[in-house]
Amino acid sequence: MKKLLFLAVTAGALLMLGSTANAITSISAIDVVQAPTGYFTPSDSVKLSAPYYRWWNEDWGWTHSGAPFASVGTITSATLSISAFDVDWPSGQVDNIYAYNNGVKTLLGTLSGLNNQWSYTTFVLGPEFYDDILSGLQVWMDIDSTHRFDTWAVSLAKSVLEVNGNPLPDPNPDPRVPDSGATAALLGMFMVGLGCFRRIVK
Repeated sequence: MKKLLFLAVTAGALLMLGSTANAITSISAIDVVQAPTGYFTPSDSVKLSAPYYRWWNEDWGWTHSGAPFASVGTITSATLSISAFDVDWPSGQVDNIYAYNNGVKTLLGTLSGLNNQWSYTTFVLGPEFYDDILSGLQVWMDIDSTHRFDTWAVSLAKSVLEVNGNPLPDPNPDPRVPDSGATAALLGMFMVGLGCFRRIVK
């Protein structure tokens, strides 16, 4: 009888894990672009140093990988969050952020971070960008777009593209990337199954 119960619980646990995995992959995913890519600041100690602290004539861009989103299923929401340092937007600094929609450079908005702090500006991406996310979203930053002489400069720590509500990493320069949540959820389901098995064996 115990063997039959064990087989039943094992089969049930596997089915739960399978269905949970499918649900999880349709919930969230994330891609973080940071140092050493481009001019993302590798550490806080060099945030005010060239080539990371950039001016009006040092615009630049980067591309997010579509690989993390290949198995998410349906994308129901998406955001692009950019961590920047020393954004004086209340005083007139305008750093425009663009993303390419089927090859068309499209303005998302401006950075609205904090002076002398690392902070995120989050842009909501509409459904028109979902195919670009899957193929690799291209991003461009126009620094201090209203001036043609050195007035405002900015440093970036990371660019975070997430779908379906994935949590964001710390905005400070840091190579660590948060888990998408799938691993933790699968581990939780495994522990539940293991607990059921132990009770049956006893």
